[in-house]
Amino acid sequence: MQELSHFVSGNWELFLALAIILFLLARTWFGPSAVVMVLANEAVQLINHKNALVVDVRTEKEYQEGHVMNALHIPLGMLDDRIQELRAYKNDVVVMICRSGARSAQAATKLKKQGFANVHNVGGGMLAWERVKLPTTTEAGRPPEAGSAETDNESTDNESTDNESTGNNNTDNNSEVNHSVLVYSTHKYPFCTRAIDLLAAKNVGFDNIRIDEDTDKRGEMEARSSQTSVPQIFIGDIHVGDCDDLYALEDNGELDVLLGLQDAPATNSKSQDSVT
Repeated sequence: MQELSHFVSGNWELFLALAIILFLLARTWFGPSAVVMVLANEAVQLINHKNALVVDVRTEKEYQEGHVMNALHIPLGMLDDRIQELRAYKNDVVVMICRSGARSAQAATKLKKQGFANVHNVGGGMLAWERVKLPTTTEAGRPPEAGSAETDNESTDNESTDNESTGNNNTDNNSEVNHSVLVYSTHKYPFCTRAIDLLAAKNVGFDNIRIDEDTDKRGEMEARSSQTSVPQIFIGDIHVGDCDDLYALEDNGELDVLLGLQDAPATNSKSQDSVT
């Protein structure tokens, strides 16, 4: 104990600096300008259910290489000059993201000091986002309208109807194809979007059931699939699984067979004997 006291008294400048740093960090984490850190999956929930605005503060090159769908790009060095663009989102949920979470934390703190009420920072940034295999895009996209969280349910009703009618039209154009395809999904969830995009690219009809609008359908999905996550995909009576499972079938060349777009490969007698 005496040696520790000796050490502290001999290096009091270092300990004073450490105390100041800890105080500043505590004020950032718990003070009035505190920013809530969220995991990548939690950020997805904010995007899907709170219509959160995602602000990417990386460089132009980083942004162009891949970013969160519909993210607004404002590099950190330009945030002060462009903060007026964000004023309309002052009372909305805002999610900040960068490569690792450091630059976005600075940007989030700036917004909090400017009076933004609900700012979140993605811990680990795009590195964490990609680590859990969340989708990215190179397209600019369109950020949500300010104040649209409250009216989002009304707009999603129209989009859901559009999706269903699109599936029916595809079915009419492909009468020979197995069109008993069913997707249980929620609005704007990236994995649901990816799964639906793949099926749409196949030009097959499918029914898109939004379980975020119908709790009975959520129960139906869980009973049929024994899963609680979305999407859950069925082709006929076959439970394909989630988005990753669907793309795995596509990569293996098996999806077109299930959809009736091509014949199953011939099996030789030797392989049949081995199976039986």
